[in-house]
Amino acid sequence: TQLVEDLLTLSRLEARDTLPEEHVAMAPMLATLRREAEALSQGRHRISVVDEAQADLWGSTKELHSAFSNLVANAVRYTPADGEIDVRFSRDADGGATLAVRDTGYGIPSAHLPRITERFYRVSTSRSRESGGTGLGLAIAKHVLGLHDARLDIASDVGKGSTFACRFGPARVRPRDATPSATMTP
Repeated sequence: TQLVEDLLTLSRLEARDTLPEEHVAMAPMLATLRREAEALSQGRHRISVVDEAQADLWGSTKELHSAFSNLVANAVRYTPADGEIDVRFSRDADGGATLAVRDTGYGIPSAHLPRITERFYRVSTSRSRESGGTGLGLAIAKHVLGLHDARLDIASDVGKGSTFACRFGPARVRPRDATPSATMTP
């Protein structure tokens, strides 16, 4: 069922040029990501969620949640018990913002990094079977971010962990106290 849902999501994203534009409240988004990580982890990991940005985004709440949730789920799945998962939302020097998901998991060999966001691409098929997943989460995240004029940066060190950073330009960042407006444009 999850594979079919992910394929439909990816197909729907690839067929679109734009997404709904709305005020994306990041405080509740981060709280939801924490709950999801804790539920998936079932107490096996140390999870921290930090909101340094104190800002919101402009885009599609549903699609951004899908992208962020995929990254958090991967961090939990590919981090051994007693590992750490850190979700951090921060502002960038250029006025943009970054949501980064860092883990102390297995890490990804550098030779695999250029292809890691391809559909069904697996670094290790045996570990994938153990941990679940459809092999589409990173492809979905990359497409969602592309539709938000954002990018996914991946850094990884085998045996030490990985960081998946969603980088949004200044046009996508809104002050937290801003009132959503139908006339706002990115």
